Amino acid sequence: MRKIAELIRWRARRHPDLTATIYQGRTRSYADLDRSSSELAAGLAGKLGLQPGARVAILDTNSDAYLELFFALDKAGLVAAPVNRRLTSAEIAVVVAEMAPALIVAGEAFAPLCAALPVRCLGFDELPRGGNDPHRDADGAVAWQFSTSGTTGLPKGAMLTGWNVLNNAVAMALEMPDFREGGPFLACLPMFHIGGAGSIIWAMHQGATVVIAPDTQPVTLLDSLTVHKIETTHLVPTLLRSLCDLPQAAGADFTHLKHIAYGAAPMPPDVLKRCLALFRCKFTQFYGLTETTGPFAALPFEQHQGERLWSCGRPMFGNLARVAGPDGEELPPGQTGEILYRGANLMAGYARRPEATVEAMLGGWFRTGDAGTMDADGFLFIKDRIKDMMVSGGENIYPAEVESVLAGHPDVADVAVIGVPDETWGEAVKAVVVLREGSALTAEMLLAWAQGRLAGYKRPRSVDFAASLPRNPSGKLLKRELRAAYWRGHARHVN
Repeated sequence: MRKIAELIRWRARRHPDLTATIYQGRTRSYADLDRSSSELAAGLAGKLGLQPGARVAILDTNSDAYLELFFALDKAGLVAAPVNRRLTSAEIAVVVAEMAPALIVAGEAFAPLCAALPVRCLGFDELPRGGNDPHRDADGAVAWQFSTSGTTGLPKGAMLTGWNVLNNAVAMALEMPDFREGGPFLACLPMFHIGGAGSIIWAMHQGATVVIAPDTQPVTLLDSLTVHKIETTHLVPTLLRSLCDLPQAAGADFTHLKHIAYGAAPMPPDVLKRCLALFRCKFTQFYGLTETTGPFAALPFEQHQGERLWSCGRPMFGNLARVAGPDGEELPPGQTGEILYRGANLMAGYARRPEATVEAMLGGWFRTGDAGTMDADGFLFIKDRIKDMMVSGGENIYPAEVESVLAGHPDVADVAVIGVPDETWGEAVKAVVVLREGSALTAEMLLAWAQGRLAGYKRPRSVDFAASLPRNPSGKLLKRELRAAYWRGHARHVN
């Protein structure tokens, strides 16, 4: 099985009446989902005339219609290109321009954000249907394209094939074998992220019933966990902390929970201990990137002890990792270098960015941008980020993008954006600003100015002012030196 479309066809044949999804009280069987996605695929290919390989942008909250569209697009030979719904209209315009989609499918609440874009936009209910499965899914074709960014802050489209996605599902299932056909899986991570979309395919590959949550409000998630007697789920540390903080969680019945996967950001050991005490189930950590189709390493439950609590695990089935120096040569155990990746999960490349694809590779290995070590048993330990990316609440944030916006304020002479420790979000965005002479700009004024120009999760949580920023003789900003004071006393420079 090498294509996403094949998954839903096979599941519909194997157990047509088994519930595939539950969304806001609506249930759909695997046969229903297969049939409806085929009708939608026929409409997209026939009535809209979309050609194989065309991108279709998706902008909405999680829903069963969103998932159905994923399957329909693959059956029609089209590429699903989800857009982060938390972006501002200006940011969406940049992402869509880079993506160059043939169509945008937007939920009702998001349609106004697409009104000014030079691309046809339709709501889910406006999509044409009718006909049989067109079977235009080609082996090796790109199925998904997720927007990611580099240190320039400009969006890049990571192209993922069906083989990437399904191989990832197999590898994750081997690490977490607690699924059963019909077992409830809670899907709450946003489907515009590889973590959200990929974990749903992983669950359906195992025949689970996917309970789709439209948002990540802790109270809502707690209700879903208990009402639907969830057995497995995939969460981020921020959500797990928030669930632990709910007073009503202490008396909730979690006896049905078997296993919780977590990732997207490091898990503080104290939060993990709280989770173990509350949920009393297994936990597995997963580590990966959009370009690696999500996780390529896992820390199994039995290794959650001692120094291994700081590890992100070992490479999974079909995946290889090494720690290397600048020349790409593998380093001995314990030495810090860049974590490199090679395996079946590696993307097909960046869309329309061949030069960026080449730059991302080193001696046949993909550069993760994470600095770390590997011990003698193959366990990876992330120490810092070679790239300047931050992770706050599971969201990737790129300082160059935030800096370029803040630098647009007339009173800002120089600015650097860094991640600083935060108990709730892991890392919080901090701006260090040099003001123009005579300016009376305050932190509150700058943060207010940033509203509407940056998505909420990208805006700085705090602003410090400095007389100057540390730079080397060539003018390059020395962010490691800038961050040092804020991370003093921490064993690693991610949280």
